[in-house]
Amino acid sequence: MTKSEEIQLEATEILRRLIRINTSNPPGNEMEAVKYIVSVAEESGIPYEVVETAPGRGNVLLKLQGRESGPPLILLSHLDVVGANAEEWKYPPFEGTIAEGYLWGRGTIDTKQLTAMELMAMLMLARQKFVPERDIYLIATADEESGSVYGLKSLLASHGELFRDADVISEGGGFPILVNGKTFYLCEVGQKGLCQVKFTYKRIPNANPFYPENTGLRKFSELIGRISRNKWEGTVPRTTEKLVRKLMDACEGQARESSSLEEQIDYLKTKVSPLFGNMIKAMTESTIALTIWNGGRSRKELAGEYEAMADIRLLPGVTRETVEAKLAELCSDLSIDWEILICQQGYDSGSEGALLDRFGDVIARKVEGAEVLPFIATASSDGRYLREYDSKVFGFSPVLAEDMTFEQAVTMVHGINERISCDSIGFGAETLYQAILQYGSGGNKHD
Repeated sequence: MTKSEEIQLEATEILRRLIRINTSNPPGNEMEAVKYIVSVAEESGIPYEVVETAPGRGNVLLKLQGRESGPPLILLSHLDVVGANAEEWKYPPFEGTIAEGYLWGRGTIDTKQLTAMELMAMLMLARQKFVPERDIYLIATADEESGSVYGLKSLLASHGELFRDADVISEGGGFPILVNGKTFYLCEVGQKGLCQVKFTYKRIPNANPFYPENTGLRKFSELIGRISRNKWEGTVPRTTEKLVRKLMDACEGQARESSSLEEQIDYLKTKVSPLFGNMIKAMTESTIALTIWNGGRSRKELAGEYEAMADIRLLPGVTRETVEAKLAELCSDLSIDWEILICQQGYDSGSEGALLDRFGDVIARKVEGAEVLPFIATASSDGRYLREYDSKVFGFSPVLAEDMTFEQAVTMVHGINERISCDSIGFGAETLYQAILQYGSGGNKHD
């Protein structure tokens, strides 16, 4: 058996064991997975810390001590998963079945596969007595699928400074796209921010209870029209511009470089995929969309009143003050009140850096002609909580292109028949190990 085959076999067994621990959230039950990781760490003599946040819930930290002080490298993942209805699955979602060359189960894409890859990389480093330039941590958390109250948010309250200026390998990337015969491995380097807003129209005092009072309906109709016509002014992130430029270059000049960004995105929909083209479009601007509407006279407590909820997805750099100004503009002269319930700014770790270089070096060696390409995600994960610590967060859990493309992975996240090929488990573990080894040996100083 070759070394790569041994790595694949062990990493697959780690992931299989994790899948068999049902950590559906709610209720989570992540401590059972934490105990398993601790048992693996003890066998290899890796120091660890367990931080329990509630009965049956908590986080685990493994550490390789570095030679020098300074910001660490953090390998971050989460242990909880969304629920799964076994009747809908080809193989039971919590048995870790290996069939047809794949390991099937909830969490094989989101995100126990990353835990297994990162843990395998840590084990390989520990077994060869590797001493990195700076500390390396593996941190597996609870509760990411339900807001991280018992997971990373709780951990940051006690260990927040650990993340200060750190490079972080997290979820959200590593899945390839194929463009004109060229393979690009996507690495998530940022996320759009999220604001949740409540709009309210109060009914007129002493209104006639026997006569329909439709002022609120007219006001809200105008608000909806303004939202649908709204164009959020802003600057397209440099990371997104680089993404589009690289993809267009891969098309070998088949589209005019002088065409507009919107024309280029429409072109890429035909050359990459409609789904990814639509995602690129969402990476270019902030957006607002109504999600819930209540009103009219069917509900006694809302008779003559109207309320609506909206999600605003913000490009990195857009502030709460900008959101407040936009909401005031949308509601101007409508007698509609608004309230920001949540406002989390987006972030962009940038399209350059030592860790990205290491990913690129390893991928280029393992996959002929392949490149690592940064992008900003439209969805959210735990990375959003690290913005205030100036962490650089990179989503990367690489898989083989013949296993799944980015589009295929997106459709499996939180879906039925979630699975990953055993070959990809080994490939991802080896890729991360080699990148971390090179980075930790002193290759973390970017020229």
